[in-house]
Amino acid sequence: MSSHFSDLLLLIGTNPLPDLVVAKYFLKYNSSLKRIWFIHSEKRNDINQKGTYREAENLKKLIQKQPDSQNISFEFVSLSNVSRAKSIEKNLTEQCIDNLSPDCSLHLNYTGGTKVMGTHIYRIIEKINKIKRKSFSYLDARSFRIIDDDEDIITEDLRDKISISFQDIIDLHGFNKKSQMSEINFSDAIEEFKKLISRGQLTEYFDVNKNGYNRNLFSHKTRPEKLAKKKKDLAIDRLKEFRPNNTFLSILKALPEDCQLFNSEGKFTEQGISNCEDTIKFLDGIWLEDYLYRILKNGIKDKHIEIQKNRVISKDGWPTEFELDIVLIKGYQLIGISCTTSNNKKLCKSKGFEIILRTRQIGGDEAKAILICCAKKQDRDILEKELQLDTGSGRNIIVLGMEDLEEKLLLDKIQDFISD
Repeated sequence: MSSHFSDLLLLIGTNPLPDLVVAKYFLKYNSSLKRIWFIHSEKRNDINQKGTYREAENLKKLIQKQPDSQNISFEFVSLSNVSRAKSIEKNLTEQCIDNLSPDCSLHLNYTGGTKVMGTHIYRIIEKINKIKRKSFSYLDARSFRIIDDDEDIITEDLRDKISISFQDIIDLHGFNKKSQMSEINFSDAIEEFKKLISRGQLTEYFDVNKNGYNRNLFSHKTRPEKLAKKKKDLAIDRLKEFRPNNTFLSILKALPEDCQLFNSEGKFTEQGISNCEDTIKFLDGIWLEDYLYRILKNGIKDKHIEIQKNRVISKDGWPTEFELDIVLIKGYQLIGISCTTSNNKKLCKSKGFEIILRTRQIGGDEAKAILICCAKKQDRDILEKELQLDTGSGRNIIVLGMEDLEEKLLLDKIQDFISD
C-alpha cells in the first residue's frame, strides 16, 4: 500500500503548504516512514530560477515539531535547473537515488514544485530498477484528499484530520505577523449596529444627504485623503455645525465614554476624547470587521476552524506589508475575508483582487476568499462573477453585500461557503 513506505519524496515549490499537509498525514499514519527528502531548486540568476531552499528549511522545522518525527531523518536534494530533464536526473541520482538501498520503498508526492519539475522527477523515479517498491500520489486541491496513482483516493477530507495553525502557515512562508486589534471595547456600539442591520436601517447610517456618517467630516483638515488621528486634526468648525441623524446618533451614543465625539443631543463636544483615531476608524468601517468577527466567534462551533482578526503580514525584503481583516483556518485550508463599507464597484473590486491574491499567496490553490461590502444585490452579483472570471478563482471567491449582513444570514452563507 502507498501509505506504508520508508522514504517520502516531496517537491518544494514557492508554496510548501501542501507538502506540510502530506508530511503530517504520513507521519501520523505511516509507521514505516524513516526518511523525508526535500527536492528543491537552486537560486540561479543566470536562468531566472528562484531558489526554494528556504521554503524547504522552513518545512523541515515545522515537521520536526510534530510528535511523530523523532526518528525521521531529513535529506535535501538541490536541483540546478528545474527545466532540464538531464540536469534533474543527474542531481537526483547523485544526491538521492545512489544513496537508497534496494530494499527501501519509495513514495513520491508530486503536488509541489513546477509541472515540468514534477513530470521529469516522476519519470525518473518510474524507471529506477534497483528500487522495486515505488508509489506516487498528489494532494487534490478540490477534494482535499491524497490520491494515489494506483489505489485512487487513500484519505478522507484532510481538513478534518490535519490541522495547521495560522502561525505555522506564516512561519512556513517566512512571513512576520502582528495584530492591529484595538484594545477599546466597542461592544455596545456593535450591538447597536446589529439592531440597525436587523431593522434594515443601515442605509440611514450612510446617508450623507440626511446627516448620516460622512467621511469628509472626520478627515484630516489639511490632508482630506486621510482620516484624522488626533482631535486637533479635525475641522472643528464644520463638526460644530453638524447634527447627526437619529440612526448615526444611536451609534455615537453607544461608543465608550472616552470615545464620545458628540453629546447625547448630537452636538460635537470638545471635551477630552482620548481615543480619537480608534474611534474614527471604528465609525469609518472597522465596525464591520468587529461585527463579523463577533458573529463568527459566537456562531462557528467547528473545533477544526481557527479564527484570527486584523493580521498584518510582512516579509523581509518586501517593500510593503498587507492586512488580512479576518482569517479562518479550516484544518489547513485558509479562508481570507476582506471587509469594506464601500458600495463603490471600483474600490470593492480592488479589495476583491487583493484578498484573492493574498489568500493564494499564503494558502495556495486550496485557499478561499470572501469579500464583504455594502453593495446592493445586483451589483454584488455582477462583482462576484467578474472576480471569478478575471482571477480564475471560480467558486473559491464569494461576495456578500448589504442584503447579506443580517447576523444569521451572514453566518449561514459563510459556513456554507467554508464547508462546500
